[in-house]
Amino acid sequence: MIKRVYVGNIILIALTAIGLASCGFHLRGNIPLPENIQNMHVKAPKGTFKDQLEDVLENGGAQLSTNEAGADVVLDVVNTESRRTVGTLDERGKANSYNFILQVDYELLDPQGNIIREASLTESRRYDFDPELIIESESEELELLEDMEQDIALRVVRQLSSLVDYSPSVEAGAQTGK
Repeated sequence: MIKRVYVGNIILIALTAIGLASCGFHLRGNIPLPENIQNMHVKAPKGTFKDQLEDVLENGGAQLSTNEAGADVVLDVVNTESRRTVGTLDERGKANSYNFILQVDYELLDPQGNIIREASLTESRRYDFDPELIIESESEELELLEDMEQDIALRVVRQLSSLVDYSPSVEAGAQTGK
């Protein structure tokens, strides 16, 4: 009986693996950036979002410059705004869920300061609030905010990875007359 269950589990695992491989499933890897924007400078307010954005960019192949002068492009995070709104109220009129919203506006600039791409990205999450568990609620708030920051950082890099019509050498040459 034990050997039959063991063999059955092996067959089930093998069939699952074959099924996943045949459908094209694979774990999400790094998002590669086009070579023409890999040398970049990130201008953003210090904090967890900037750190996460830089990590995702470096995983995508970006070489982050410490100053704007040495970069082919500048990723300028113009605005990061997080806000919390009441989601639902209980019968006493007290909040029992909240909505968290994170909005990030950014611009990708060439060395002359011309906008190559600009976008506004928004993520939102809802969480239930229990007034008797204040410490846990604050911890959940921070986790949700970090999760939203990570998602927006990934979205920024996905958008930048689709940028194929910009060439820093051609743009710079056109500006200087070369």
